[in-house]
Amino acid sequence: MRIRDLCKEYQVAAKRIEVLKGLNLDVDNHGITVVLGRSGCGKTTLLRLAAGLEQADRGSVEMGSDAKMGVIFQEPRLMPWLTVGDNILFGTGKRQGRGRHRVLNRHLDYLLDLTGLKGFEDAYPSQLSGGMQQRAALARALAYKPDYLLMDEPFAALDYFTRSQMQKELLKIHQAEQKGILFVTHSIDEALTIGKKVVILEDGGCRKEYDLGDIPYPRDLLSEKIGKIKKGIVEEMEKTGEIGMLP
Repeated sequence: MRIRDLCKEYQVAAKRIEVLKGLNLDVDNHGITVVLGRSGCGKTTLLRLAAGLEQADRGSVEMGSDAKMGVIFQEPRLMPWLTVGDNILFGTGKRQGRGRHRVLNRHLDYLLDLTGLKGFEDAYPSQLSGGMQQRAALARALAYKPDYLLMDEPFAALDYFTRSQMQKELLKIHQAEQKGILFVTHSIDEALTIGKKVVILEDGGCRKEYDLGDIPYPRDLLSEKIGKIKKGIVEEMEKTGEIGMLP
């Protein structure tokens, strides 16, 4: 995915707010690209433009004409009247089999195993923890068989331990699926844990990029190499006055 000269403005009362100002970014087809930035800097706008949910004022998001996007929001956004299995399959237009001798769709079986939801296909969202609801949202996006996953701070509302576990699960899923992921977050530690490339978004563009492609998973955030990268990111954040977003 090649994002070129992307611009987006919004009308707020009598004022025009320029959110993205000629943003350029390459998203690896098989890696995790993480975007760091303060609230209101345009992270969600970037994802919505990449997903085709909004139109850019200028610039382009270039990819294959038949490329498909799977979007995962900050909230799971599951339909409470559907079971986990039917929530996962919703975007495919299919339903799980019913009855005593039902045979689940093979792809659903695979997704339930992949996301750790096997045995919960007949549960309803209200019966799941926050982490399990996000697993279901991730499985639903994967059921669509997208080329890219666009993830808008999906773990922000989870507690520390659940969030850490979900990061590990995402890396496991990424290894199995090998899809390009564009992931936005406020957490520097999260970016360093999962990102192949980390980008700081500020003033409508990419302020700085960090390439972590040569650092294998799982990563030791206390290592000297990661520590130096984190120090550089913190210094960049301090320059933009984004102290409040540091973990």
